[in-house]
Order: sequence, then structure tokens, then C-alpha cells
Amino acid sequence: MAKKPTHLRLVGREQPLTGKQEAFAKLVAGGAVLSDAYRECYAADAMKDSTVWSEACRLAQNPKVSARIKAIQYDMEQDHRTREHRLREHVLKRLQEEADQADNASSRIRALELLGKSLSVSMFSDRIEQTDTTERTASEIERDLRAKLDRLIGS
Repeated sequence: MAKKPTHLRLVGREQPLTGKQEAFAKLVAGGAVLSDAYRECYAADAMKDSTVWSEACRLAQNPKVSARIKAIQYDMEQDHRTREHRLREHVLKRLQEEADQADNASSRIRALELLGKSLSVSMFSDRIEQTDTTERTASEIERDLRAKLDRLIGS
């Protein structure tokens, strides 16, 4: 008895985005408005604005395209964090060098102060503490503010 031919379908192997879909995803991930990104990637000159908007929304909701947009945004965010971290490390390194090697005392002190204010140390952070916890009405606050303004202006 002859075997019936089996038709196999590859599972888990999805088609990649088209070039236009990829370009659209990059533009949207970069902050472009959906309809503007659609117009730039597709032949939409003869389309009504409402049609462009509708097609752009449909394309952005395509699971592959939306996943790609999120992946690009994630990569951009990670790249930004990496650059930010490298810059912070560079600045701190240079401040440390300045604090250790500056010829004049005021430069060394300023470098040390800036190092102390850095996020990782926070020794000299400027803080405003509010200790008045009494409850006041809006009219009382307005009266107090007017009095302070009068004192400052000198009226």
C-alpha cells in the first residue's frame, strides 16, 4: 500500500518584514507620526488622508510590525543608556584627575565638590525640606504669598 504524501509546513519560521515595513517601523520607532511614516514608505500620493491614516494604523497594529517597533525602541533606549553611562564615567574620571592634579586649589576644590554632587555620591546635593505641615485654606495661602511678594517687591 502506497503512503500518502505528507505536506509539511515549517513551524516557528516567520517571514521577515518587507523593506517597506522595516522602514515604517524605523520611522515610527524614531518618533514619526504614523501617517507621515506611511506616506514616506508607501505610494500614498493619490490616497485620501483618512485612507492613509487607516492604513498606517492597520500596519502599526500588524503583530510583526508592532513587535519590530518595540524592539527598535528598546534598542534605542539601551543605546541611549549606554552612551549616558559612558559619558558619566568619562566626566567622573576627568573630575577625579582634576581633583588630584589641578595646580590651583580652587580648581581642586571645585572638582571635588562636583564629584561629591555626582549621583553616585550625593554628598552635597541641594535639598529643600519643608517642615510646615499645618493645613491652610487657599485664601490663607494666597494671603501669605501676597505678603511675601509685597516684602520682596517693597510695596
